Amino acid sequence: MKNVWIVASLSLLLVTACESTEDVLDRIDHTVPTVVFANDTLEVDPGGTLTLNAAVSDESGIQRIEFTYGDWRINNIIDLSAETGTAPYAFTLDITVPADAKKEWEETLYFNDASSINITQRYHKLGLSAWDKNRNLKKEYVYVKVR
Repeated sequence: MKNVWIVASLSLLLVTACESTEDVLDRIDHTVPTVVFANDTLEVDPGGTLTLNAAVSDESGIQRIEFTYGDWRINNIIDLSAETGTAPYAFTLDITVPADAKKEWEETLYFNDASSINITQRYHKLGLSAWDKNRNLKKEYVYVKVR
């Protein structure tokens, strides 16, 4: 009986050890969510209001959406973890641009070789981050120019 138990255990170990890394990784979701803005570049007057629309989707479902921009104190978080299903999410947000929003400013861009250049920036870069149910992250930006 002891020999049968040893043979069965070794057979089970051999069968499970033959599973390749590719087999394991095929069962894991590596696909990031899709984020599509209706318009990815906008112009607005200081003190004006703009409406952002984006479609956020993933085959495993969306868990969390964050829309942030520190200069204008925007931090909008939507928790969809309790939602079931994989339907696309229609993200809509009305933003009032501050009356004192910068129209242009100097910015330093750094490159991988440690070099840098100074540029005059005219577009505010507002970011939308989306996580799916498997914690894959996609970050997209919309660019806003203040006239």
